Amino acid sequence: MTYGTRSHTLRNPQAVAWAVMLTSFAIFCLLMAVGTAGAYWFLFESRVEMSIRLTVSKGRVDLTLPDGSPASIARQDFPEANATVQVDSVSQGYLTFEDNYSKQLIATVFLMQGSSLQIERAARPRFEWSAAPYAIRLRNAVGRFWIDVPSDVARQIVLEIASEAGTARFTQSGNFRLHSSSQQMDLHVDNGSAELQALSGEVRTVGVGEIGTLLREPLGVGTFIVRATHLERLNADFGSQQDIDTNPALPFGWACTSRANRLNEPQGNFGRKLFEQQVTLVMQRLGQGLDHAETSCQYTFSEDDSLLTIPRRSLSAYDSLYIRARVRIRHQDVSTCGIQGSECPVMIQLDYLGENNAPERPQVWRHGFYTWRPPTDENPTICDTCLQEHEKINPDTWYIYDSGDLFKILLDARKPESILRLRVYASGHAYESIIANLQVLGGRKAQ
Repeated sequence: MTYGTRSHTLRNPQAVAWAVMLTSFAIFCLLMAVGTAGAYWFLFESRVEMSIRLTVSKGRVDLTLPDGSPASIARQDFPEANATVQVDSVSQGYLTFEDNYSKQLIATVFLMQGSSLQIERAARPRFEWSAAPYAIRLRNAVGRFWIDVPSDVARQIVLEIASEAGTARFTQSGNFRLHSSSQQMDLHVDNGSAELQALSGEVRTVGVGEIGTLLREPLGVGTFIVRATHLERLNADFGSQQDIDTNPALPFGWACTSRANRLNEPQGNFGRKLFEQQVTLVMQRLGQGLDHAETSCQYTFSEDDSLLTIPRRSLSAYDSLYIRARVRIRHQDVSTCGIQGSECPVMIQLDYLGENNAPERPQVWRHGFYTWRPPTDENPTICDTCLQEHEKINPDTWYIYDSGDLFKILLDARKPESILRLRVYASGHAYESIIANLQVLGGRKAQ
């Protein structure tokens, strides 16, 4: 039996060929588009992690690692994304974000006592030619934070600190203070400008000298309140970055001196210095086997039209008074603050007049800082004229000091009515101390 063969000849081979060619071309175009987009993303939009350093200024800082394991940090650590940083009620620490390539400082966030946050991300563009900004986001922020963004950052920065109430966004250089909770954010702008963003997306800008408040409302709607700060700086600062190279002297109103007990020993040194993008006052005396010395700088308060024999600044227009400073002690060789509690490597002093005080016999407020206290040391931790104990901070780290409202801390009999002099000094045998942003702030009475 013979079987016939069936022909399977394609009816339209040209159509099939065109279909194959067009499909291949479409796949080619898709691959090219994906490849081009991927190359563009890699070259211009991809990011790498920035270096994050956690420095402990005082006490200890608790760190929860991304895997949930706890760690207690006494001096320094390098946390990663998704780590949580928590500071107890007597400690302080700060996060510094650094460009991995240029080693430039991008931003610093201080965690004040009783504060916590989680690091969500900190990244920079993979390649220098990218126009993408530095991107830092911190979330679950609760407590008080001081934020510094230096003026010489090489590219745009977007630093966000978020809580359940909203987000504070920093895109310009400046100095800022943030108080954050689940229901409210208070943003104080000392220099620069920043933004508050509600959960609904609404944004409000807060400028220099202003306080912005964001209140969380139901359904994510926020209520914004922006007002001028009531705090007024009463003393001159240490000058600006623009004048420090041409004029090393401190601004008008400041005067410095240094004296050693023994004439044949070196005196201490003092002067302005640009240190970590801050104009600072450096007081230094280094050497071995030295006797006592003291290096000090003093600011004299006065009214603009005052003809008084002893210059002073009246506080009648103010209902609060604060002293703030950034302190860094790089060296001390006298343990604690010496045998009388008076030889601190940093001591801040305010001379003032209270009720019925004679100008020739002012009252004195003092507060000291030190880094070294051996376990067997018995030197006092408070001086005989101090109201509070001196503060032990970690060596060669920044510590932010805030006195609180002296009108509330001092008894009525010691409440200042006018201020005479602000003095900061280093005392001991050998020392090296740095002071930045030393301020006496008066809170103006409501009109």
